[in-house]
Amino acid sequence: MKPETERLLQQCRAALLQFDNAQLDTLFTSWFERAVGDEAVEELLDDLCLLLHYGIRVSHSKQVYATYTAWWEVEGMLDGDGEFVCSDSTALQQYLINMPIKDFSLIAKLAHFLCQVDALAENQPAPPVGQVWLLALATWLRNGAPEPFHIQIWQADLHASSPAIPPEQLSRKQRRAQQQRLANTLLEQAWQLGYLLLGPDVGKQIQALVQNRCKNNCCPYISVQPMGSQFARILIELSPVRRAFEKKGKLFSGAPDLTFLLDDTLWEPLMEFSRYYSDITEEPFTLSRRGDVFELKQVLQDDVPEAVRDFMTLWPTILAQYEAQLETSRAAYLVRQRELEEARKPAWMKAIARLKNTLDLDTGSLELPDVVDLPEEWSTLLSKEQLGAFLTFLKLPASSREIKANLVQHLQPRLEADRRALALFFEIFAFELAIPPWELEKLLACTTPERKRWTEEEKLPVLGHGSFRKAGRDHAYPLYDRRVILALTSEQIETWRDEHRAVVRERRRASAQAAAASRKAKREQAQVEQPIPESAQ
Repeated sequence: MKPETERLLQQCRAALLQFDNAQLDTLFTSWFERAVGDEAVEELLDDLCLLLHYGIRVSHSKQVYATYTAWWEVEGMLDGDGEFVCSDSTALQQYLINMPIKDFSLIAKLAHFLCQVDALAENQPAPPVGQVWLLALATWLRNGAPEPFHIQIWQADLHASSPAIPPEQLSRKQRRAQQQRLANTLLEQAWQLGYLLLGPDVGKQIQALVQNRCKNNCCPYISVQPMGSQFARILIELSPVRRAFEKKGKLFSGAPDLTFLLDDTLWEPLMEFSRYYSDITEEPFTLSRRGDVFELKQVLQDDVPEAVRDFMTLWPTILAQYEAQLETSRAAYLVRQRELEEARKPAWMKAIARLKNTLDLDTGSLELPDVVDLPEEWSTLLSKEQLGAFLTFLKLPASSREIKANLVQHLQPRLEADRRALALFFEIFAFELAIPPWELEKLLACTTPERKRWTEEEKLPVLGHGSFRKAGRDHAYPLYDRRVILALTSEQIETWRDEHRAVVRERRRASAQAAAASRKAKREQAQVEQPIPESAQ
């Protein structure tokens, strides 16, 4: 920032500090209200709200929004109900004093914008810029900030001979009522014409109102953008129709975005329609990537009403196809969601569902060897949810309000007395009751190499894998079915060991024979290569 600019900003702040806190509050509130609805100063208003501790309070709910954008996007755009309030208006002077000079320049920027708007509305010359503007602003503030804003200081000589009549100053409520009447007029005009003509008076609020009515009537939102004095561009958006379907329950939040695909029955009529009205020979009619925005380029402004009417004759067919595609997409989405939910279910829950459908609990049973029994710590391996689900599966009373210890007491006598229930328990919670490697070696009284060898030979089938984290890495280990391990006998284990010893002996004998044959071959080769003594010759 140039020193001269900084000096002028300091003068503006000194002139502004001549106002007391109440006058400052009135001045800032007036400035903020006059800038409502203009996209060019949205970020500027947000910054000033934070710097001067202003918020927007909604009268019907008493909610206070911290920034202008937060209020405008939620409520302000639709009904404009809100007023700027300072959290501590008695500290405004102190806020200005503590404000860095770079931040204070935002106030001068807002003042220049409002002055420019007023000058344009009254068909007056625009205010100066740069240091000339800062000098004029400081003078205007020192004079008590008289209204009207845009004909002060730099235009004093111009209006000395014929002073302008100050325009009528409307209150904020009057301006809001005036804006609402204009919005209603434009809304009704757009609804009667079938499209919204985008002009300087049409802001986001008008567009949102038209889109909302389109959504309520399940029809497309059509807007016309003039392109010069003769041509216009027609945009047809299907997003209100999609929101209408969501409201009726045909779609729901979270459903994937649909790419609307036109079939031949629609594509040909639309292309014929676009070629008839567009002045462009190549690609007069385009679709957005998702297929929900139709754009007709280079249409004569005089042909716009007729073009919109002709499109609406095609609309019932387009709507039927669009609705069918949305329904198909919704059905596919629901199927996929059910598949994902089913895939995310734990194995024990899937086992219960499978047994409910395939097993007759009155007559059916699963075979379980007598030697197979529950480990002592079985209750710690299962959760409360799992125990309650199994009790319900056995048609025993189980309440989600009961503590886990009570569920264990209900289940343990049944498992001890009923081998069929125990077999079902092992079938459902096979993974939870599986044996880790260290317990298996203890139960079979085997070594780690033996366990690994029997696992590789598939004599010990692996049920799944667990994992633990060590040194920043995940390490997997096999889990074995407890029913299979406990059913193994010592004779089987000794048979496996004998088989291994026999294989070792056979390998050793084969290795010894191969070594002997190799030594014999080397001796014979040495004798062949040995030279004949001269005495023998």
